[in-house]
Amino acid sequence: MKKQFFPALALLALACSFDLCAGQAAPETEKRLDLAFEKGKEAFHTAIAALLKNHFLKSELSEADLNRLLMAREQIPYLFERLMIYAYQKEASVFQALAERKDEESLQQFEENFLALSQDYAARFVGSLFRKSRLYEFGMALPHNKGKSRLELVLQSIGYNAKNELPDYPREKWYSNPIKPDLTAQWAIDAVRARECWPKTKGSGVVVAVLDSGVDPYNSIFKDRLVPGFNFLKRTKAPWKKEDVPMIDYGLHGTGVSSVLLAVAPECRIMPVRVMDSDTMNDPAFDYWMHEFDAAGIYYAVDHGAQIISISAALHSAEPVVAEAVRYAYKKNVVICSSAGNISRSQFGIDPSTAIYKAFDREVILVGGVEKREGKYRPWPHTLPNALVDVAAPAAEIFVLVPSYLPEFKDDYVAGTSLSAPIAAGIIALIRSAVPPSAEILQTPAAYCRLIARCLRETARLDVLDVADPDDVVGQGLLDAEAAIRLMERLVGSPH
Repeated sequence: MKKQFFPALALLALACSFDLCAGQAAPETEKRLDLAFEKGKEAFHTAIAALLKNHFLKSELSEADLNRLLMAREQIPYLFERLMIYAYQKEASVFQALAERKDEESLQQFEENFLALSQDYAARFVGSLFRKSRLYEFGMALPHNKGKSRLELVLQSIGYNAKNELPDYPREKWYSNPIKPDLTAQWAIDAVRARECWPKTKGSGVVVAVLDSGVDPYNSIFKDRLVPGFNFLKRTKAPWKKEDVPMIDYGLHGTGVSSVLLAVAPECRIMPVRVMDSDTMNDPAFDYWMHEFDAAGIYYAVDHGAQIISISAALHSAEPVVAEAVRYAYKKNVVICSSAGNISRSQFGIDPSTAIYKAFDREVILVGGVEKREGKYRPWPHTLPNALVDVAAPAAEIFVLVPSYLPEFKDDYVAGTSLSAPIAAGIIALIRSAVPPSAEILQTPAAYCRLIARCLRETARLDVLDVADPDDVVGQGLLDAEAAIRLMERLVGSPH
């Protein structure tokens, strides 16, 4: 695609990791940063070779894979660049501060820190070669995994097979797709009583980061509704340098969940953060990197102005890298919603217990599923049970949009708790827009997150679900946006 086809809107450009994009740093400083990058790259590849030399599991690697790894700098293009964009996010502000000081001591510290980070991620990469997923055998039977070597599977989980190119989509078709009335007329909006909130607010002034497979940049529903996001799935430069990787979605998932979010809060803004492709990266046989991607996406979203984060996937509190990122967002008063997960693929004999994971007990709003059955709201039976489910939102027969440039797919009704998380995030956007938090609340670590959780839980409805007590599928009950706003109005002067 020629450069003029790159969407003219600034919101579609890839934002810099921090303000030291190419050309903004002084030439002398830029040279030092370039040198630090090359030293880190050398240390990274040296560490990989050293760690594999005497690794007690080395025999599990094929000779071909081992040779590629030992010559990774030449044989695996941009491996270092791809991994360091994730590694960098946690300490991006620290690196920025050191670089901006420009003095010798700070630049030396920058180099030492980056060198240590490079060696750390070399070890993580080597470890990921030997970390099989719990559903390894099932994953290996899937067409996109079948027949691939261990190294190929790990590289695929990092995004090496993800599509990043913009489609050849004529400019005259941009923002031309009609939005079917099904989107705003669907039962899910009425079930959570979002429509009752719209005379007061539709979510204006609130930014929700959606960590997913990207978004359709040409879809009419997203016109003027996006803020600059980030595509993590392609990288050829140092993590502090600007790189124009377009925001795109070939996996449908990101576009679908984002459309549902806007159905609930039509005037909020979406920050698309592409951490997966919802295609080749699904069901990884080696699953370490999906946790790194979630963590990096959270750091990025928090540091670039998101007030709410929607993640339609499981967040594992037992994963240290995820736990650190989640607690960073929680402390910064950025509310995270995540999906409980689905019971699926029973036809393959998969035991649902293999999908059970340890969720977060307070830092994340964990959302279960609800369906509409014979005119009544009921727990969605395919929700993956979890004792830490907080609340529930619609998860079945939800109308979603698909990328406008993929004619083989059509907007349609789908199911899954992947839809529950953005519905909850949309409700939180309505609350924040209707009752903006005070500076005092936002300056108190986790105060707003706790306040939002209280409003959602205390106003959720069990009676409409015909459920006697809170449980591991619907938590405290079906979300009620209008009641949550009223409670926030009463509590806003007292976050306790």
